[in-house]
Amino acid sequence: MAAEKDQRKVRREESERPPSAIPVSDIKETTTADVVVVGAGLAGACAAVSAAESGAKTIVLEKGLTTMAHGNYNGVFGSRLQKELGIEVDRAHLLTDLMRWRSFTADQRLVALWFDEGGQVMDWLLDLTEAAGISVIVESYPWTGEWTDHYSAGHKFEGGNAAVLSMLESKALELGAEINYQTPAVRLLRKQDGRVTGVVAETPEGDYKQFNAKAVVLCTGGYGSNREMMEKYSPWALSAVTSYYYPQLNTGDGHKMGLWIGAAMDELPHCSMVFDGRIPDSLVYYTIARQAWLNVNIRGERYGNEMTPASVMARVDMLQPGHVKWSVWDGKWEEEVAIFGDPMGQLMPPAPEYRETLEKGVGEGHIIEASTIEELAQRMEVPQETFLATVARYNELASMGEDLDFGKPASRLTTVEKPPFYAAKTGGAFYVTLGGLKVTPKLQVLDTDTNVIPGLYAAGNVSGGFFASLYAITVPGISHGRALTFGRLAGLNAAAETT
Repeated sequence: MAAEKDQRKVRREESERPPSAIPVSDIKETTTADVVVVGAGLAGACAAVSAAESGAKTIVLEKGLTTMAHGNYNGVFGSRLQKELGIEVDRAHLLTDLMRWRSFTADQRLVALWFDEGGQVMDWLLDLTEAAGISVIVESYPWTGEWTDHYSAGHKFEGGNAAVLSMLESKALELGAEINYQTPAVRLLRKQDGRVTGVVAETPEGDYKQFNAKAVVLCTGGYGSNREMMEKYSPWALSAVTSYYYPQLNTGDGHKMGLWIGAAMDELPHCSMVFDGRIPDSLVYYTIARQAWLNVNIRGERYGNEMTPASVMARVDMLQPGHVKWSVWDGKWEEEVAIFGDPMGQLMPPAPEYRETLEKGVGEGHIIEASTIEELAQRMEVPQETFLATVARYNELASMGEDLDFGKPASRLTTVEKPPFYAAKTGGAFYVTLGGLKVTPKLQVLDTDTNVIPGLYAAGNVSGGFFASLYAITVPGISHGRALTFGRLAGLNAAAETT
């Protein structure tokens, strides 16, 4: 085991060590632009359109076959749509709240930048989506607010962010930008301790092509598919189940290219987006298992307040033996789920279809059904005596209407006593990493001496400074909101770059 760890450490160090220079003879073609954007996700697409709008000759390099789109909610404040709906928020309160979630270790200038500029950036995006016939709403169903503050910020577009990315791709091309798919960037070009002057990429044919530019914007996403980087920067998230839409191309390319030329990285450990309630190999059933039922670990013990937000619950679950939990409920679940509403900040309220989901889950073996608590314990393979005592104690607290053990609100404290009884083994679900290269409020990448690396910008999940500790779900879609806001600002700043 020690030898295996040593080998992993060597591989990790090698993956971040500057590789040998690419011989000039291997570079088959050279082209020049004003701005090169690396990555065609939400941040990269916003950067490309913004740079092209500014009149800059813009080239986009994308590793995949098409734009990288996932998710639905985009969290910002101050958009015209929010103003029309009368949605307002106290700036000081929100910024302080977000910094508390970050243990005050994030760069508050970046958090303030997102808040102050996000509304204007969203208005810019709304102009584009309205012209393309894409409708949008602001998340407005009620959040409980019983554990923490929640804010109506999530702008949700018809067709999700995939529709937005498709529109931005068309807009970039209309403005004259050049988009190169299946063309991963492999090396940043930098003068000795000076300006970044471009990037070398690998073409679909396997050749190297050099792209000279006065500015490069890194928008390459996270590193969740790079095992060595995960072990170093976000090891706590390794025990989570990979989400069903996790982007497999996120291998930390932008992070590594930045490190190779002296960029600074966020302090350890990095924040990752991990939510609770995922059922391995059967993600359909997490909606019902994610409710605030009784949670026990594989030893049959209750271990905390089940009504904490999804990202908090995931961290608590992952600290349990085996990094998993059992979610337990009984035959009166339909009455209770209607009362529970949205206990953990999940982005989908309970629906009548839960009955069909439950029956399917039981039929496929992902949800256990039993006629007695004893049978349930046996099928869960947890210590029966401990589990029975746990259920008895939980029922006692529910009957009292007060959780003397962990402080769960009485409205979510329900007995487990009416057959049939149900249980589902769930765990944390990993989505993306959220730590990256340190940047200034102008989105310029910093070196290890906190000096700006001229000509290099970063936005989206390759950039750092914004998240720390836990991913707060108090603002729905804050990760996407940061990506589109900083992507646009990085594109504008890169276009204005002078050499």
